[in-house]
Amino acid sequence: MPKHIVRLILILVAVLAVAAIAKPILTVDSFYRFGHYRANSVPEIAAQEPVYQTPRYCYGCHTERRAQWSAGSHKTVTCEVCHGPATGHPQSGKLPIPTDAVKLCTLCHEAMPGRPKSQPQIQVAEHSGGQQCTVCHNPHSPKISSAATKVSGDAAAGKQRAAACASCHGAAGISPNESWPSLAGQSAPYLVRILSAYKSGDQTDPIMTPLAKELSATDIQNLAAFYARLSCKSADGSKSGGDAAAGKALAKNCAACHGETGSGGNPAWPKLAAQKPGYLVNVLKAFRAGLRKDPMMAGVARGLSDTDIANLAAFYAAQNCQSTK
Repeated sequence: MPKHIVRLILILVAVLAVAAIAKPILTVDSFYRFGHYRANSVPEIAAQEPVYQTPRYCYGCHTERRAQWSAGSHKTVTCEVCHGPATGHPQSGKLPIPTDAVKLCTLCHEAMPGRPKSQPQIQVAEHSGGQQCTVCHNPHSPKISSAATKVSGDAAAGKQRAAACASCHGAAGISPNESWPSLAGQSAPYLVRILSAYKSGDQTDPIMTPLAKELSATDIQNLAAFYARLSCKSADGSKSGGDAAAGKALAKNCAACHGETGSGGNPAWPKLAAQKPGYLVNVLKAFRAGLRKDPMMAGVARGLSDTDIANLAAFYAAQNCQSTK
């Protein structure tokens, strides 16, 4: 046999011998326990807590939030997109709540070329007036509903029922004093909504709550139909103590719900035009103090100073109202 062949065979044998000796020394104990490539990685991975656990992880403790989220336009956005990854269950039971909603929301909703038209887009500087998105939008169901409560009441029956309301709201729906709102020409869906809230206890007032509890669903529909058909009355010269021009600038942030001049935007919300300034001041301060309950208005009123409130009241009180026909 040629010498070079013998040498090659010896080299191969030596390599195999070294490999056989080195294998048990260099191979970790767990080799092939979970597959030839995994070694100890499986128990190491299993020991790590999952990070993104999906909304299903939150359902057990946050059923109310889940109901809002799953019924709204944000159901394609998982909890951890806004709240951050849940590395195990938080000690407090709550994930972090974003403080800068504008920075977060504009990742998807800032107007820019190429974005689908079906995705709501805003010009940030013009849209919010520097306020956080959560002032007006429920983060779990951010779409502001324009769906109005259906009103099918009998105005004639409502007129008879309204006789008991005249001392505060006027026989023709025009309040005779600064403490109570005028109801003439008010949005019928709003009237149904607010009277139903007083009746159920979702909204409370020392005078309105016991009165509303005596109303049937039919009474509420009839009253709404009656007041909505009355002619509203424009400003009567009530002194407001505020600056209407300054109030107009502030009112831009309210236009989506109340209209540019307070004469109606979304029918689910009240018309503010030509209301008594004293009433407007009182109700805004009540929202600010938490005495009146509404998550949207609470956020709006929280940032208003007494001067802001007086200015808004002056602006809305000076506007011409429009009746609903």
